[in-house]
Amino acid sequence: MYAGKSMRQKDGKNFLTDNNIANNIIKAANLEKYDEVLEIGPGKGILTKIIQLQVKYLTAVEKDKILSQQLNHYFSFHGARNIKIINADFLKYNIPNTELKIISNLPYNVGTAIIQKILPLKHWTTAVFMLQKEVTQRLVAQPGSKAYGYISIFTSYYTDCKILFDVSSRCFSPPPKIISSVIKLTNKASEPTDPVFFDFVKHAFKTRRKTILNCLSSFKNLEKSKAAHILNACALDPFLRPDKLSIPDFLRLIDETRKHIIYSV
Repeated sequence: MYAGKSMRQKDGKNFLTDNNIANNIIKAANLEKYDEVLEIGPGKGILTKIIQLQVKYLTAVEKDKILSQQLNHYFSFHGARNIKIINADFLKYNIPNTELKIISNLPYNVGTAIIQKILPLKHWTTAVFMLQKEVTQRLVAQPGSKAYGYISIFTSYYTDCKILFDVSSRCFSPPPKIISSVIKLTNKASEPTDPVFFDFVKHAFKTRRKTILNCLSSFKNLEKSKAAHILNACALDPFLRPDKLSIPDFLRLIDETRKHIIYSV
């Protein structure tokens, strides 16, 4: 099980070695004997070896060819029939359309990309991830906080999420220079939203120091008077910054804007 970008050195990897942490991560997923589980980046298998004994079926996707071969050898030697090790880049992997729980120590350099791939899917139920602490803080951030941004809104739209506990660098070999945190996400199975919603949120936070009036005006080249009219209809102060708006605020804003212009999505 490997760590993130700043936890994966150029000439090596930082593997979780603390069995207590491993057991606490798995415990957080509330595994049952009938569960099917997807593990992303099993590495040396500290989680994999525990999960496999507790569930109906486990699929583990490992990008590193040598590590995947070692895991295949281990589970073949022990006669495990309820596990499949897949040597693949998860971002290119087609996730099975079956009810899943997901567990992973996400690599930091692609952690948010993996999260954005998984969260819109409706067939997973629970996900327990370990990430760099500052990343987990962005995932759970609320309006008005410094960490609040696009990924906070994306995560909150699709899930209920909370940080469970921190993981010291001493729990890895070799020890990284950062602290990790474990986060639990529960799927809301939200309906797909207007694609313009996330486009606008992303645009707004690229210019987060601008007022929401300027963000809306520049998004589709609206006249400021029209943008001001839309904000007034939404009961939103045009001089607010994007980081003060909640998900309902953004949704209301996009819904009202749709009444005024036709988007080319």
